[in-house]
Amino acid sequence: MSGGGVVAVVPIRGLASGKTRLAGELPPEAREALTRRMLRGVVGAALASGAVDAVAVVSPDPATLALAAELDPAAVPLAQDMAVPGLNPAIAAGRDWALGWGAATLLVLFGDLPLLVGHDVRRLLSPAAPVVLAPDRHGAGTNALVLRFDAPDAVRFRFGFGAGSCPRHAAEAARLGLSVAISTAPGTAFDLDTPEDLRALLEAEAWGAELEHEEDASPDAASTPRDRFGSATESAA
Repeated sequence: MSGGGVVAVVPIRGLASGKTRLAGELPPEAREALTRRMLRGVVGAALASGAVDAVAVVSPDPATLALAAELDPAAVPLAQDMAVPGLNPAIAAGRDWALGWGAATLLVLFGDLPLLVGHDVRRLLSPAAPVVLAPDRHGAGTNALVLRFDAPDAVRFRFGFGAGSCPRHAAEAARLGLSVAISTAPGTAFDLDTPEDLRALLEAEAWGAELEHEEDASPDAASTPRDRFGSATESAA
């Protein structure tokens, strides 16, 4: 397939193996339900934006890939080669798949963005810059990244996700002579990693109910607590 559209790549380690930092707060089955709910929400928000043509969910975990296949016809499960493990290789595999698909634009999203809605995705894709970075609410990590393949040398961009990745990605863009835009929104700034993040999120009644009844949740239902994080988000840029 081709057509110069937008492909989102969502790397995820696995439904049962993720969010180990929350082990003191949630039992394994609850962590899996949380991971499942967030993945559904992120894929749903990307496709609900109307700006994304396909979503590649990259994982080494068969259960995660099976869930991805059930989410939407435009959601594509992509098995990560375990000979090349790790987050950045997973994203690179997604990029290569997007290039083969014929995408003009790559959007990297993470599966732990519980506040993400379609408007955030459209906002991410609105700048014309070859590289768009969405920092976390601390201004250090990168929670989403846009890469436009029609820019010279964009395909040579080296992903450096991990602690402190936002300045690292800005430096990589500068190395390639690519201009950078910064996108800020509550849905991209708030990622769920720590017990403190979880407690803040569960203060929202809607999200507490969704964890209990995650099978019935809808992608935009998680938008209720967005305003709690708006001020921190705006200062992160």
